Amino acid sequence: MRIAHRCDTDPQPMARPRSPKNASADAAYEQVGQAIESVQQELEQLRHEGAARAQDAARGAALIGGAGALGLVSVGALGSLPLMALRRVMPAWLLAVLVAGGSAAGATVLGRAGFGRLAAVAPETLEQRAKEAVANVADVVR
Repeated sequence: MRIAHRCDTDPQPMARPRSPKNASADAAYEQVGQAIESVQQELEQLRHEGAARAQDAARGAALIGGAGALGLVSVGALGSLPLMALRRVMPAWLLAVLVAGGSAAGATVLGRAGFGRLAAVAPETLEQRAKEAVANVADVVR
């Protein structure tokens, strides 16, 4: 004797035994089955629409990321103008130290502000890890 196994994952409607005595029950059962099928079709359509919208959003995010990268390049080029002018007045090594120090100070301020916001919304264990990381960075900077 051979047993057949079903491998598909689609839900199949349940077969209901038909009886001539329960015509109204059969009609109600069919209406419920049609309503369930209609809801399933609606959910499938919503899933497809959601996937299409997510793809569009991903493309938009990629374009915004590309615009940000090009904006960063243009700001860097514009920021190099005063550096080129200062290079005529002071040695290049001093200029490099000043730029590195300013960048490090800005990164420290932004990092502390970011850690502060994350600590406000993070669970206590993550807050403790963030404080340890800030302390480690502070030790390295000193």
